[in-house]
Amino acid sequence: MHKKLQRMTTAAIFAAFLCVISPIAIPLSGAVPFALQIFAVMLCAVTLDWGTAQLAVLLYLLLGLFLPIFSGGNTGLSAIPGPTGGYIWSYLLMVPVIALFRCIPLRKRWQEYAAAFCGCLLAIALCYFCGTVQFSVVSGNSFAKSLAVCVVPFVGFDLLKAAAAALLGVELGQILSKISN
Repeated sequence: MHKKLQRMTTAAIFAAFLCVISPIAIPLSGAVPFALQIFAVMLCAVTLDWGTAQLAVLLYLLLGLFLPIFSGGNTGLSAIPGPTGGYIWSYLLMVPVIALFRCIPLRKRWQEYAAAFCGCLLAIALCYFCGTVQFSVVSGNSFAKSLAVCVVPFVGFDLLKAAAAALLGVELGQILSKISN
């Protein structure tokens, strides 16, 4: 019972973290603003075990259906079916991708960072794909134009977010595992 309660509490804390960080958005010239949602999702997935991270992201998405906690203060009822909604629902797919890389048994800390970073990169690519397909369909733009608007301006930022999530997440994961044992 203690472990289950601890897991639910951890998921709730990380969902709250997602809710606080995600509305922060800096509008850029394109259709998609610079936001920290993807960083927060990656940090959850690197830090926590797969089930707890998935629960945190699911709680965040469920809360976002009715509360203005998505990028720019949008709610899921307008954001998820909209042009950028594919990026949001893809967070549920990002967590298991990152978790696969975190499950690789590694002996050295730098290897853990590298595996987490690789998982984040693959998860970002998946997010880009899901989001760009939905953006293209909803907006009527070609896939190539949608990539140019929604992905290309953010690649550099998202590489930095992936590196930060890998470094911070591995360290936080180590701290949390010591606390929970």
